[in-house]
Amino acid sequence: MRQKVVLISVAILLGSCIYVVGRHLDYLRYSGEITEELMYFPSGRMLQFVSPGFHTVMSDLLWLRGIQYYGQHRRSDQEYLLAEHIFSTITDFDPLFVEAYRFGGFVLAQDAGQPAAGIDLLRKGMRNNPDRWELPFDLGFLYFVILKDHSKAAHYFRFASRFKDAPDIARRFTAFAYRKAGKTDVALALWQEIYNSTDNRVMKETAFNAIGNIKIEKTCNELGNMVERFVHDEGRYPLNLEELVSSGYIAYLPKDPFGGDYYFDRDLRKVLSETRVTREASHAIEFIGHRVETYKSRYGVFPDSLDVLVREGFIAEIPSVEGASLQYDPSTGKVLATFSWEKQK
Repeated sequence: MRQKVVLISVAILLGSCIYVVGRHLDYLRYSGEITEELMYFPSGRMLQFVSPGFHTVMSDLLWLRGIQYYGQHRRSDQEYLLAEHIFSTITDFDPLFVEAYRFGGFVLAQDAGQPAAGIDLLRKGMRNNPDRWELPFDLGFLYFVILKDHSKAAHYFRFASRFKDAPDIARRFTAFAYRKAGKTDVALALWQEIYNSTDNRVMKETAFNAIGNIKIEKTCNELGNMVERFVHDEGRYPLNLEELVSSGYIAYLPKDPFGGDYYFDRDLRKVLSETRVTREASHAIEFIGHRVETYKSRYGVFPDSLDVLVREGFIAEIPSVEGASLQYDPSTGKVLATFSWEKQK
């Protein structure tokens, strides 16, 4: 009983300290004394004065303060000058506080514009929690989305996917990142592994489509190389891919994995797949259609042009599709596509 009273008393005392610190931080933030602010937030040196039994309690209280700090700055100046110190201190008090590493890593990398600090925090979390797949997965996500380093992203996604309790999404992201990094053979093998090992219908369909898209990309590149050989030998571009067959550069013209045809776009001077162009055009039309309907629900009329959607902030830019041109009819709000292979036949 006495021990419980002591614990409660200490918790109240720590909570009071955090509250006072928080109030002072608010005052200092608005008075502009940012350097002073650091002096009043607990540092690693405080650890020697706090019993190990209270580290988790202290980290929880600091976590609440850290969330409050983030929310206040997100609503106001969107500057997070203390974020690195706050999350470092929280995880010093409780090295097993996985969510503090994860949330702090994203706040630092994205909101604070300090990706190196976010990565360092997540790596610290991996060292202290080597049995958690989430931390290397988050590292992969930061490398993929923020730093655009697809090779490192693939490395960390694959590391995360090897944990026994890692979900299938870790393997999917691994394959996708390897493909973005240009390692299509690795990506193809990973997607094939997912397709063969899962009984989930959605997962199997996702893997099947990914495998097909990678194979399309590889075949387009291979046929493109044959076109370049033709140009080198003949001094001109072929009229179509059939001319590669008749000239002996390829034995036959394959179908893509979904049953569509490959063709040579003479304007782009590039080999494309009818299936891929059709699908990308459909996605673009669906995307624009949703924005057109949103515009109409707000203003009661269809936009006069797609440029209006950009000016009004409904879309960032008008989607473009290689091998297709999009036409918008303002009287109906419909978008249609014209395909380059139709004009070339």
